[in-house]
Amino acid sequence: MSTQRQTVVVIDPISSGRRYGQDIRQKGYHALAMVTRKQFPGRLQKLHGVDAFDEVVYVESLEQAKISLVGRDVHAVIPGSDSALQISDRLAAHLGLAGNPVQTYMARMNKLEMKRRLQHEGVSVVPAFRLTMDQLAKEYDPELTFPVVVKPTQGTGASNVKVCQSKSDLYKALAAIESNAEAGGAEENHALVEAYVEGPEYFIVTANLGAMGRQILCFAEYEKIPVGDNPSVYRNIRSLSPISDLARQAFAYVSQVNLAIEANIGINDIEFKITPAGHFIIEQNGRLPGANVPSLIELCTGLNCYDLNINIYLGHLPITLAVPHYGKHFCICCLISEQRGTLTGIEGIKLVEELDSFHEFGFLVDEGDVIEATRDFLSTWGFVYLIHEDPEVLRRHAETVHERLKLVLA
Repeated sequence: MSTQRQTVVVIDPISSGRRYGQDIRQKGYHALAMVTRKQFPGRLQKLHGVDAFDEVVYVESLEQAKISLVGRDVHAVIPGSDSALQISDRLAAHLGLAGNPVQTYMARMNKLEMKRRLQHEGVSVVPAFRLTMDQLAKEYDPELTFPVVVKPTQGTGASNVKVCQSKSDLYKALAAIESNAEAGGAEENHALVEAYVEGPEYFIVTANLGAMGRQILCFAEYEKIPVGDNPSVYRNIRSLSPISDLARQAFAYVSQVNLAIEANIGINDIEFKITPAGHFIIEQNGRLPGANVPSLIELCTGLNCYDLNINIYLGHLPITLAVPHYGKHFCICCLISEQRGTLTGIEGIKLVEELDSFHEFGFLVDEGDVIEATRDFLSTWGFVYLIHEDPEVLRRHAETVHERLKLVLA
């Protein structure tokens, strides 16, 4: 165990967070992965990785985390996933390191508390309230106007997010959340209810630089399709120009959100809808975006988000930070299975590899695995990463990917 080397801690390195280890080590620091769960839900377990780190410690509480770092020369604490937000800011504050205010950490971690905070600060938001099966069983009448969206107050990947058209749908949605055996904490078994809002979905990646302000790093659109009562099955994620009027207006709204919830330090991403009535947040993710987006930003612009975020948490803020220039754009094809079965092979790999825009496969399944029908981001069976100068080429090639790349199931 290294106790005296200058150390950077990453809590729960999942998905994009896995790469932190190599970038921390390249900067000359001891890379320590702090893991707070024995098992992560769904395919997040396959996206959890600590191989790039010098050392791994396992903790189950903030107090254990504090004890594990006694005697160490820690210079930064960085959240590597949503679950890290349970302790990251409080641990950083305990150590006297850069982080966001402890007083508002719940507003950056819990979807319901975030909405309450935004309403209090006057930021446009779709109001939400907490609801339980017990309340419905006792004939509590929340005076709902259907359709509504039901989702866990914490969690990731659109898991157990449902559009409900009736009270019967509402019961089923609440039951799925309250009985979720893979929940990582009590809040993931609690549900919030909000009006369903029509409109295209986007996300913005922001560098929050403390007193230096904020800068947009990426503007992207989601293409999602409904499958049954699952409204948010990801199909494609496409980067857009970060300097368009649409991007500027959206970034102004996202900056209001970050200011209201005091997300002042670190790179985060915010998902939102744009409607005729304005911008409405879906959720704020207080860590690097997933689905390999940081690496794709680097390939398209040259900006290393890992190096930048490590520097932000180390307190080494850039004097200036320009909007990245997108010489190329990316499209992430999220692979959907409409059926359940045992995987025996994948068709179309060679055809996809021949596309001019093809960059990389990111399969999350192996031969012999039992594949469930895709119902959310965490049950997608993999990704295809495309990069090209022409966004229209990316759109055509994405359709080819979805048409040609198929699971062979027994």
